[in-house]
Amino acid sequence: MTAGEQLQHYLNRFFALRQHGDDTLFLSRLRRLQDWQSQRLSHTHRHLLDDPATAEGIRFLLDEVYGGRELLPVAREIRRALPKAMKLLPDKVMATSASALEAAILTQELDEQIADSLGSELDQPLTELTYLKGFRQDHHHDARQRQLQLVAELGHHLDRYIRSRMIQTTFRMVRKPAHAAGFANLYDFMDRSFRVMKPVPSVGLLLEQLAAREETIMQKVYDHHPAPFED
Repeated sequence: MTAGEQLQHYLNRFFALRQHGDDTLFLSRLRRLQDWQSQRLSHTHRHLLDDPATAEGIRFLLDEVYGGRELLPVAREIRRALPKAMKLLPDKVMATSASALEAAILTQELDEQIADSLGSELDQPLTELTYLKGFRQDHHHDARQRQLQLVAELGHHLDRYIRSRMIQTTFRMVRKPAHAAGFANLYDFMDRSFRVMKPVPSVGLLLEQLAAREETIMQKVYDHHPAPFED
């Protein structure tokens, strides 16, 4: 598929998410689950969040890519005028955006499935034991591996664009046209990703290491390790 076709496919999945409906009970359960996960991820990767060179980049990844925060306005812009966005913004950058969007949407889909499976258990403070029961579903294993693969690959794409003077120059040149065409959220999302990752010596290596750490945790969870989140 082309970058445009990929983006359209992921947008269809995104707007099919249950979180865009008006089920307030489900939404409150989903938010409780995601808050717990956010705290866990911050704890696991605290050393990266404490390092000035990687802190902003990791926070961006956890909140806006892995967590999908603030994705709705970006998705609405792309859905409204995808062909125009494809013509205006560099194709390689849009292809990377498609990978980031897939990772974020896959995360949201998995979160919704956990929220569905735990149901009323999310109406009270979430414990690690309850979370692990929701996470440890055999039919989620392949999707979780795909999720981590996307995160690892994203770093190498970003490295190429961050270090490419030509792509950076082209990207800066289309800032005003992109904003004027109604793609402020999309442009700013991509611009933030470049800016916060620039201080990182190797984004590819960083995200490979992060994905590897998460894969180790995932395997421990499926193997019923007594303390999967601890080293």
